[in-house]
Amino acid sequence: MAEATLTTGMREAISDLPPAFRADRTLLALDLGTTTGWALRAPDGLITSGTVSFRPSRYDGGGMRYLRFTNWLTELDRLSGPIAAIWYEEV
Repeated sequence: MAEATLTTGMREAISDLPPAFRADRTLLALDLGTTTGWALRAPDGLITSGTVSFRPSRYDGGGMRYLRFTNWLTELDRLSGPIAAIWYEEV
């Protein structure tokens, strides 16, 4: 009985959230760094996670790490559908 009440309360709380935070949206969580950890929650509830390295090579200029990150983020958004919210740890 208590479990059903808790579930109902959680559903009510989720419905009060702004649209970007609802469970039917794609959410991305990032742990930023040279090797960035990430977790993606799809609208169907499937969670995918991993790491990606943005370590510069010997011949890279100063802005290549940023370009690699933005290209990776754009590709992730394209493949997983529109990302509604990105959560990250402040570095």
